Amino acid sequence: MRKLISYLEAREVIFLVLFCVFAYFQVELTLQIPEYMKGITDMMQSGGGELGALVQPAITMLLFSLASIACAVGSGYFLSVASSTVIMRMRKDFFETLMSFSLVETKRFSTSSLITRATSDMEQVRVFISAGIQAIVQAPLMLVIAIGKMTGNNVWTNAVVAVSLLLAIVTFALFMLSLPKATKAQKLIDVVNRVTKEHLTGMRVLHVYNGYEFQREGFEEVNNDLARKNTVANRLIGAISPFYTLCLNSLTLIIYALGAAMIYNLNVATEQQQLFSDMIVFSSYALQAFSAFSLLILIVALLPRMVVSLKRINEVTTTEVEIRDGVATTGANGKIGTLEFRDVSFAYPGAADNALSHISFEVGKGQTLAIIGATGSGKTTLLNLIMRFYDVTEGSVFVDGRDVRDYNLWALRDKMGYVPQKSFLFAGTIGSNIDYGHRSGLENTLSEIKRAAEVGQSKEFIEQKSGAYDAEVDEGGSNFSGGQRQRLTISRAICRDPETYLFDDSFSALDFKTDATLRKNLRESAEDATQVIVGQRIGSIMNADTILVIDEGRIVGMGKHEELLKTCDVYREIAYSQLVPEEVA
Repeated sequence: MRKLISYLEAREVIFLVLFCVFAYFQVELTLQIPEYMKGITDMMQSGGGELGALVQPAITMLLFSLASIACAVGSGYFLSVASSTVIMRMRKDFFETLMSFSLVETKRFSTSSLITRATSDMEQVRVFISAGIQAIVQAPLMLVIAIGKMTGNNVWTNAVVAVSLLLAIVTFALFMLSLPKATKAQKLIDVVNRVTKEHLTGMRVLHVYNGYEFQREGFEEVNNDLARKNTVANRLIGAISPFYTLCLNSLTLIIYALGAAMIYNLNVATEQQQLFSDMIVFSSYALQAFSAFSLLILIVALLPRMVVSLKRINEVTTTEVEIRDGVATTGANGKIGTLEFRDVSFAYPGAADNALSHISFEVGKGQTLAIIGATGSGKTTLLNLIMRFYDVTEGSVFVDGRDVRDYNLWALRDKMGYVPQKSFLFAGTIGSNIDYGHRSGLENTLSEIKRAAEVGQSKEFIEQKSGAYDAEVDEGGSNFSGGQRQRLTISRAICRDPETYLFDDSFSALDFKTDATLRKNLRESAEDATQVIVGQRIGSIMNADTILVIDEGRIVGMGKHEELLKTCDVYREIAYSQLVPEEVA
């Protein structure tokens, strides 16, 4: 709860104070009505209950009711504004925390769980703030003020206390029983989200392999499990309402039964009339006080899920990010555009073996380094370490002559243009996706965006589309082919005009002609930029200044194409599998 309170600022504190003031007057005005009911009862018993005499107290009761309603509207307004602002800040804090996550933290929580925490869990907290806090404030106010106004026999008071204690004990017990069920239910929502996400992202595979039944069975299993957990939790919470009604009706019956017995034992008519009036007023206050427990039912219904959800949100926002920011924003003098690995070893979190072992190499400014090797040999891992998505286990990675761990992350990544293995586009326009790559402090003009598209071999198909650079891009770029997405992501990197290009098998969807033209354009337009190319095709990397051959996380060959054909068995095997003998020779 301290974390929740930390999102309050002066404006929200003022609004919450005003909410409490309005809530107090709402309860106070409501509890004034029984006094006028007593007056009306006394007048009727004394024979003075003429219509004219009853009008004034009736009008007063109506005015108090209207004033109470006005206070309820005011208190609801102030609470809703305060709660909406608090949740806005919490969502912002949550999202900014996600933005700071490295791949380590993202994998620790899983994407589906993070989505659940940002949506379902956040909504549970919002509902509690807007409805639960109102109940928390009004319940004790109503209880204290109503008890303070109660007058009458101690027997009635004892009856109220006994029934109230019974209801409080049962309510607390049901709350404690429902809490673990709510915890399991929220975790199962993560699983439902994961299964749904797999269905949507793997829809092509599902259709081709007719996996409808398999997918349906998987979803039904987790969905039924979630339904069972929710049913148990809802039954426990649902049991409070009928038990409350039973206690309320029982308390009414007890008060009137005790009152009837006491009135029967009195012999004086005036005393009987007075006791009857006291009983009417006492029962009204007692029922008002007891109705405070109905607000507790609302709290108990909302609190378990809110507690679980707030804990899950706090787990994210309080996570210590492993990749810490350095302070350096520039490299060493004379080292701009250079890249170096010094005896680097790396193991993924939780893995028993190293993904990379004792990697050492150096790339100068304007040079091209190509990396080739079998699937799973550690090629992409090398790029992840350059961009500092992970930190090395041993050794050091240097960019511009400075250890990447010393850099401010923003400054480090601002030096790079990265094209991932799986092309990804953002919902928006073609122009906004290419311009997404502009470096800090720079804004690209349309002519610069067009130039990047031309170099990246995407200009032709862009200008054939309706709207050209203003054409819409669907989520994930689903309205473009694989080759078009790949060229657009390459254009995005070019638009950044970086010191270093990182291509992670980024030419696999291109035909040989487009591939050759694109590389020629890159050499001409970015001759001073360093390029690191992860590739599978010998033809795409054979002209690199240095080729790094990786096998099972180790360097087994390094040099130019001709040298490696003579000295590296792994490279020679790859070459023979892809090139005709004349090309290899």
